[in-house]
Amino acid sequence: MLLTDNPVNGSEGDRFGFLPHARVLCDAIKATRDLPLSVALYGAWGTGKSSFMNICRSLFEEQDIPVVSFNPWKYDQREEIWHALIQTILDEIASKITESPEADRSTRLQHALHKAATLSRTAAWLMTRKAVVPLSGGLVSTSDADALKEAWDEGNPLEYRHVNQFEHDFAEVVEEFTGGGRLVILIDDLDRCTPEAATTVLDSLKLFLGEASCVFVLAMDQQVIAKAMAQRFDNDEEMGRRYLEKLIQFPYHLPHVTFESMFSHLREEVVGLGDDPALWQLIRVAYGQNPRRVRRFINALNLTVISLRLHSAPSRARMLHAAVLLTIRLQHPAFYTMVNRSPESWQRMDEAANGNPSTLRQEELFIFERDRDLKDLLYATSSSRVELDFPPPPGKTEIETLTEVLSVTSGGATDPGPDDAPVRGTSPW
Repeated sequence: MLLTDNPVNGSEGDRFGFLPHARVLCDAIKATRDLPLSVALYGAWGTGKSSFMNICRSLFEEQDIPVVSFNPWKYDQREEIWHALIQTILDEIASKITESPEADRSTRLQHALHKAATLSRTAAWLMTRKAVVPLSGGLVSTSDADALKEAWDEGNPLEYRHVNQFEHDFAEVVEEFTGGGRLVILIDDLDRCTPEAATTVLDSLKLFLGEASCVFVLAMDQQVIAKAMAQRFDNDEEMGRRYLEKLIQFPYHLPHVTFESMFSHLREEVVGLGDDPALWQLIRVAYGQNPRRVRRFINALNLTVISLRLHSAPSRARMLHAAVLLTIRLQHPAFYTMVNRSPESWQRMDEAANGNPSTLRQEELFIFERDRDLKDLLYATSSSRVELDFPPPPGKTEIETLTEVLSVTSGGATDPGPDDAPVRGTSPW
């Protein structure tokens, strides 16, 4: 069975202890009076931001606080993104009003529904005219009047000449829809977007939606977005970081997934080595507390072990060798290529990691001094660590066997070219 990378859908699916932290954040958001509010959920790639956002969504819904989710990653062009953001929010508002049992008898909700429809048509017109430039002063010039009337019925000419009018009307829709409450807008995967797309989303929040009683929660990698923002300042990353700080009123850093919770959740999913402390030492050192990376490693390792079993049951030593070599392939491609060419390099590098670099050749010494993470990996998985009982580095035949299997099962980022092709062994597996 392959482990999926899908985020949890809500608080009931919490596997990594996010729920208490999400509850604290959501309670603070609920208690905030001065709106709008922009909250950044900072976390590196693969650390669980989407799962945390989904848990927050379920907590807000439990308290009858309306929530809209938006993922800008699906859109490439600037016009598409701001338009999709606005339309998603307006569509969700309209849908929630329509589903409300109070909709038919509430003048307030009917007025909000009508105005949301008007804004939706206006946004669509602006999209077709490509009339919006983020941070510009006006949207529709007088010369656009004829085209506008041709696009829409004469009884409904939409003349939003300034962003302020759209912004004011959107705030009124939110006010009437929530009954004086707040609308939470969750924006995920901002750091997967192109720099232009990411900055357009952030600009749009201020440009179109900056007066409404909204709470914007944006999941992102802080360094990635700061670099994206820096592009408008001649790649000055310090200026990009400061600009991001002006847009974000409250930075919240995603709590770390504890290694113990990851072990508890995933140990039964590992073929052959699930309870082996040596494997989990390798995972701790090489993949840290990043659930996505750990899952991907386990998937590749499981396929490798199952493939080895096609010939005979692999020993513990062979499975651990496969785990270490898989990690080298995924994270240290230069050394992986070297091991394929000269299998004895692994033994010499192992000795160097344990304090004896005198036997290293020049090329090995270059990699050893340059790649600190590789040194840490080799030391952590060395047979000198007697308490964990790692096997000594494998020999030539063993490496040939394992690289033959890993070329199929690992799906690594490194694909050696003709000159870097792995040594192909003749031994069965």
